[in-house]
Amino acid sequence: MDVYNLQTMQREESVSSPLSVALGNFDGVHIGHAELIRRTVEHARARGHASAVWTFSDGAGTLPNKPGTPAITTTEEKLTLIGSMGVDYAILESFSDVRGLSPDQFVKELLIKKYHAVCTVCGYNFRFGAGGTGDCDTLCSLMAPHDCIVVPPVYKGTTPVSSSAVRALLKKGDMEGAWDLLGRPFYINLPVIKGKQLGRTIGIPTINQSFPEGHIIPMGGIYICSVSADGEEYMGVANIGTRPTVDNDDHVLNCETHIIDCNKDLYGKNVKVAFHHRLRDEVRFDSIDRLMHQIQCDIEKTKLYFKGNFKSPK
Repeated sequence: MDVYNLQTMQREESVSSPLSVALGNFDGVHIGHAELIRRTVEHARARGHASAVWTFSDGAGTLPNKPGTPAITTTEEKLTLIGSMGVDYAILESFSDVRGLSPDQFVKELLIKKYHAVCTVCGYNFRFGAGGTGDCDTLCSLMAPHDCIVVPPVYKGTTPVSSSAVRALLKKGDMEGAWDLLGRPFYINLPVIKGKQLGRTIGIPTINQSFPEGHIIPMGGIYICSVSADGEEYMGVANIGTRPTVDNDDHVLNCETHIIDCNKDLYGKNVKVAFHHRLRDEVRFDSIDRLMHQIQCDIEKTKLYFKGNFKSPK
């Protein structure tokens, strides 16, 4: 078990009590999660005590009901996003440490006795306890006489917002649709790694970033992006793919981004690339000149997209 103070992003030995606690995996921290978190913070502040999220330290794909499911956010990104919503603490548990607990043990021994929870907040489809035998009704019954808030689904159109829906949109390259569900553009915030530096030889330098194991990779192709690098905000053109024109290593997927009007050395630094719109498929060109021409076209389309309305990712 790890406890983080989300306002300082530092680990702590314990949490303040009593607590209002939001329960869930929170992968992606989409607008449905945001509503659950809002209700938790609101309850805590109204009663003058601390707020927390209880979640797993394991990635989404390691949980038994979602084997192999790619994560939308890293743990660090998830905690940063939750902290930005005013939550005081994050409690991270390994699934292996709690998987054998009955619903009664989970609530009475873990939440109430160990964490001094006086209110729990969960989504309408929350399951817990060994074998997922507990649901939101079970939780409310076991929390009595303490408070238990069940948040109904948040809809976009006729579909409930969910992490699964976000993943499906990313896999189709529908960044606008994913933005609607996330409440922000999908982004990666990863270190810049050494590439082959071929972009510099043709006057179009790029940065390379490698997706972590178990992280979702959006549909391959060319994207209009905004980029946060070294405290500055830029426009960018990103390629998720294998660079077929210049690279024969066709099985390696990465994100290669040309940051417009940026000549900084960013190797080893974390750079945030937010995806706004998918421009086109990745294409193998028969010459570097044709590739350069197409990239220049992509750059002009990116500038036109942001013209008079450039907004950095939040």
